[in-house]
Formats: sequence, structure tokens, C-alpha cells
Amino acid sequence: MLVDQLLLLARFENQKQNIVPESIYLNALILDILTLYSDKINAKKLHIKFKAEEDYYIHSDTYLIMIILRNIISNAINYTNAEGDITILLSKENNKTICLIKDNGIGIDQEDLETVFNPFYRSRSSEHPEIKGTGLGLSIVKRISELLHVKFKITSEIGEGTTVVLNFGENMKTL
Repeated sequence: MLVDQLLLLARFENQKQNIVPESIYLNALILDILTLYSDKINAKKLHIKFKAEEDYYIHSDTYLIMIILRNIISNAINYTNAEGDITILLSKENNKTICLIKDNGIGIDQEDLETVFNPFYRSRSSEHPEIKGTGLGLSIVKRISELLHVKFKITSEIGEGTTVVLNFGENMKTL
């Protein structure tokens, strides 16, 4: 996994990652990711609320969008305490598809909100040795989001949780 993540980062640095645009059914992609992590969700007895009032499609690169969503959902699962809540909402706002992923986990210090995008940085990792990771996930998410022109916003409060908003706007790169 670490080697794959490092290779992916190297491709982005050298702009060698080809974008393969296609229609992506976000509802199904999110459900697939939740299924992928179902053992961990069940082991932690997490409460997952997935709400999508309609079918949501975007035009982008399926593999890269999957990497974004897998990293964010994985973080929500990893950093939410047992029996915690994770909410995933798909909606439309001004003809743009919005994906909100919110957890009530441990949260991120305000001063770390920008630093968490640096490769290998993990906020307060020594306080949570049980949570495994390389510190590359959000760095990769940020680079892919920039490459695809996905607006990415993260807010967090210690002890309250983290909210990530992905705005799949009209300016998404589809070349």
C-alpha cells in the first residue's frame, strides 16, 4: 500500500497520470467503498448514514475519484470511535454535485488543518498508535482534487469530528 501511494504521488509530481473521463455513478461508487470497509465498520459498530435523494453522476476519472473517496471515507472510519456516526450526503447546489462526509471522531487540531496535506504528516499520531496509516492519504486527495478541479474543504474540531466537502463543479477537468 505504501509503495502504491508513493508511486501515485510520483506520477502526480511528474504530471504523468492520464485522466480518463467517463460518467461516474457516485451513489454506487460510495456504496462499493462502504462495502469494501464493511468488516471494519461492523467491528467498530459504526452507524453509517448515506443519504442521496436522487442518482448523482459526474463526468471525471473513475479511478481518481475512487481514490479521493476511499481515502476520505477510510479516514472517517479510522478516526471515529467505536459506535460513532458517519454521515455521507450527496446533493445538488447550483447544478454542482456536492458530497459531504462527516464523522463524530477525534477531530484534527486547527493548527494542523493545513499540515495534514503534507506527505507523511499525521496529526497527533503518537496519541493514537492504534490508528495505522502512512500520512499520505490527504496529500494524495489534495493533489488529485487539484488535478481534477474538485473543490475540497475540510473542517474539524477536536473531540467533535471532521467534515469534508467535495464540490464536483462545472470546471472539473475532463480532458
